[in-house]
Amino acid sequence: MATYAIGDVQGCFEPLMRLLKVIDFKPHKDRLLFCGDLVNRGGRSLDVLRWVYAHQQLCDTVLGNHDLSMLSKYYSDQDVVDNSEFAQVFAASDAPLLMAWLLNRPLYLQHKKDLIIHAGLHPVWSVKQFKLLADETRSALLADPQLFFKTMYGNTPKKWSTELDDAAKYRFVINASTRMRFIRKDGALNFSENGRLTQVKNLNPWFTYKPISKLKKHIIFGHWSALGLYQDKHVTGLDTGKVWGGQLTAMRLKDRQLFSV
Repeated sequence: MATYAIGDVQGCFEPLMRLLKVIDFKPHKDRLLFCGDLVNRGGRSLDVLRWVYAHQQLCDTVLGNHDLSMLSKYYSDQDVVDNSEFAQVFAASDAPLLMAWLLNRPLYLQHKKDLIIHAGLHPVWSVKQFKLLADETRSALLADPQLFFKTMYGNTPKKWSTELDDAAKYRFVINASTRMRFIRKDGALNFSENGRLTQVKNLNPWFTYKPISKLKKHIIFGHWSALGLYQDKHVTGLDTGKVWGGQLTAMRLKDRQLFSV
């Protein structure tokens, strides 16, 4: 029995099937944990959702920013959906099942000492604090999706404070969990840069903002295709940009072995 973390699929169904052959995936025995962004851009988001949903007893995923984008459009009052890939999913007969399942995905998954979050762990939080905030945010989302999505979008607040009202608090948690890459020296989130580490001055990647050696969890994340595969003692980045012509990557958690197509 093996457990694998898999980077951003983004609707790339055929590469996902090839990757499962490469890892010699054994249904009902192995387990797959996705880093979020199952959907969008790859052309076969519906097939990806259907496959993961059909195998939900051995698969799970965290929510990524593209997953949330799809959900926000599905649960809105819009008559016209301008994203053709989303529209294809919404027109499917099993869309209600798929969207309800996706809506119920968490913002993090834990497997032993590994913690999977789509974008990463904001350095102002301990793992315990993050989990409490993520669970509270998820509860608010599930309680009233339409209301939640109406206030979810926006780049502010950029800095965390315990004094934030509920809407601002949930927005910050979502932004940090699903959109974060760089952090300014004052601790504020930066959304204008998404390049490689060497391309940006006066900003720090979230995982180097301050020493994280005291964390008892290894953080596995996706989201940052321009960064590509990244590994150190404390974090692993698995978005290797398949949807942009790169690779789709899996990591076997017990020994950190990588597999790519």
